[in-house]
Amino acid sequence: MQIAEQLGALTQVLDLAQGRVPAEAEGRTRAILTHAPRRLAAGAQTIVAIAGATGSGKSSLFNALTGTRLAEQGPRRPTTSLTMAASFSASNTKLLDLLEVQRRHEVAAPAEGMQDLILLDLPDHDSTATAHRMEVDRLVALVDQFIWVLDPQKYADAAIHKFYLRPLAQHREVITVVLNQADKLSPEDLARCLAHIRVLLDDGGLHDVPILATSAVTGMGIEDLRRRLATLATGKRAATTRLQADVAVAARELDQTMGRAATHTASDETVRRLNAQLSAAAGVPTVVDAVRGSVNHRGHLATGWPLVKWLSRLKPDPLKRLRLGGGKPSGAEAPQLEASGSFSRSSLPARSSAASSHLSTGLRGLANELSDGMPAGWRDAIFRAVHTSEATLPDQLDRAIVATDLKVDRTPVWWQIIRALQWVLIVAVVAGALWLTLNVLLSYFGLPKVDIYPVGPEGGLQVPVPTIMIIGGVLLGIVLSAVSGLMIRASANSAARRAQKALNKAVAEVSLDHVLAPAEAELKRYSQARELLDRLVK
Repeated sequence: MQIAEQLGALTQVLDLAQGRVPAEAEGRTRAILTHAPRRLAAGAQTIVAIAGATGSGKSSLFNALTGTRLAEQGPRRPTTSLTMAASFSASNTKLLDLLEVQRRHEVAAPAEGMQDLILLDLPDHDSTATAHRMEVDRLVALVDQFIWVLDPQKYADAAIHKFYLRPLAQHREVITVVLNQADKLSPEDLARCLAHIRVLLDDGGLHDVPILATSAVTGMGIEDLRRRLATLATGKRAATTRLQADVAVAARELDQTMGRAATHTASDETVRRLNAQLSAAAGVPTVVDAVRGSVNHRGHLATGWPLVKWLSRLKPDPLKRLRLGGGKPSGAEAPQLEASGSFSRSSLPARSSAASSHLSTGLRGLANELSDGMPAGWRDAIFRAVHTSEATLPDQLDRAIVATDLKVDRTPVWWQIIRALQWVLIVAVVAGALWLTLNVLLSYFGLPKVDIYPVGPEGGLQVPVPTIMIIGGVLLGIVLSAVSGLMIRASANSAARRAQKALNKAVAEVSLDHVLAPAEAELKRYSQARELLDRLVK
């Protein structure tokens, strides 16, 4: 994978993992991603920094490599207070500005191939001046290659191994270790010293880091070191190699913090339980009972005995009392109302503390299941995703309830038929009563009566037609009311079941959009980040 692809992949990982990995790791990765494009844009010249402890001959080695006396030399105290750059061609101002190196010199290349090299003489890393140590630490994170200068007296110094070399074990391909002042040792002592340094480096994870013996006084090893620097410079890969190492270190750090958790969706049982708790919190049982009561109420108003059904009008419609039953707006009106938030609220009773507790339990159960085995940062992100909407869920659920078409506003045909039959029976009763009343009045005035056409066997019980009309109308009306009541009850139960199904679907949509989807989006972010990291750390 090319460096541009690596940086792109690491950028995507950091964007996905932002706020979900430790802030220190995120900050270090962000610093690499900020510096890398600027370093690549500054040119392919190789930046090599010479670092070492006080008295190691670092500045003498710098002078020997450059063929100059630019660096001040001092055997006992640090003389390099500011980083100095020696460019073996025209100074790359953009690159030196990026490194914030102020002391700049242009010198002739002392060996073929060093023209594309910039050599830096850093302050002593063990200087008592805090600013010197900070300068070394800053440039250690930026330069392309390091030459760590050791001396025979302090080559095993714990400070340089613990604080500089070992932490850079993952950058070992950009490090060269030099044992300077080698002229002070006998050949046997030099061999033993180099062998011991090899052991110390290997113990610190710095396998295969080259070790050279040099002497700025006799010139020992100087040409070898120049050839190595020339090879690095002519290859023009040092900057890319360093940045690739930085990317690899950042990717491994993110890899450790993110782990390799297995992601999974919420189980059907968990979703069912959550939706049930949301339904209870939304007042679905109350609405279902209101639907049942509303159908009963309207059915009895439509089919009840007309002479007494006025009593039912004294009772309010349970559904209207809750300001429900209107259904969703249709056509172009729907998105406008949705966007403006103009849906009316219901008059459902406030959620009880028990319902709130059940809802919180359901959300917590979902978050626990989805975050099981996830690293801490992602676990927190999943909990935030699940619980962020908890405060707005009541409004979202209420809107869903109000917008649900409960299909209770239509009037069944059989209601109209029953109503017509009731009026036919009423007309029969009234006609029979008027018939009999008319005969009473005619008898009172001694006028001939209207024939009442008795019905019945000869010599047996015969009942006048008006009486049959009155008694039959009343009895049939009672029977018809009883039968219609049973049918209305069955219709009300059926309407309640339909309403519950529609309301549960609406609640499930709210659950999916405002609880499940955000949580599963976090899982998807993790999977995507994990996939990109696998490409970077393989």
